[in-house]
Amino acid sequence: MRINVKIVLLSIIAALLLAYLVGVAVWSNRRVRTTTCTAIEWTITDSTRRQYVTENELANLLREQDLYPVGKKANKISTQRIENAIIMHPMVRRAQCYMTSSGVICIRLSQRIPILRVVTADESYFVDSDRLRMPIRESVTTPLLSVVGLVNTEMATGELADMVLWVSHHRYWREKIENIHVVNPRYVYLVQRPDETKIILGEVHGYAHKLRKLQTLYEEGFEKIGWRTYSEIDLRYHNQVVGRNKE
Repeated sequence: MRINVKIVLLSIIAALLLAYLVGVAVWSNRRVRTTTCTAIEWTITDSTRRQYVTENELANLLREQDLYPVGKKANKISTQRIENAIIMHPMVRRAQCYMTSSGVICIRLSQRIPILRVVTADESYFVDSDRLRMPIRESVTTPLLSVVGLVNTEMATGELADMVLWVSHHRYWREKIENIHVVNPRYVYLVQRPDETKIILGEVHGYAHKLRKLQTLYEEGFEKIGWRTYSEIDLRYHNQVVGRNKE
């Protein structure tokens, strides 16, 4: 008998607790829906290292699309539409948007990172760290390797992007390569600082092995005999490095 009483009491308590939680949820939802947005809190996660897009620029973008939330009731605000609009900005990589119970819209985003600039006879564009095309932006003032010549998007976002990332992280080569020239897919050469020595790769494939081989030759051989007398270093031949003298 006592067990049945306990079960009944526990059932009543559970029902009351559930009713309370439902009531709180309904009240909170109504309160949030009638809350007015008072501010936007922006967080650009990598802005200390680079500043390719500003808060004012993004706020104006929202105004242009009638999505600027400040002063609007929560039930008139779509955080998903705001998030989608921010992501469409050419310098934004990822974005997240949500509203707090106090009426603040929080927008957190990261920027796209250009790694190389492509210049052809018809167009110019950046390739980012995700190997995607992105438009030229004046806000990008970071020095980047340039790829010029007969290069298509597939090549620029593929093997050339891979090589540029490899070079940018290589302790020896990252300060020595000035730009990359594509005569055709089978004839690619690098221009080396400071004397503009031409390093002929031929095809991009195998670039790491070719450049490591040349580094070894520089450090163990050319530094002693004066490699700067060469205007071209040709790496197209298997297990050979061919130097051609300046005229």
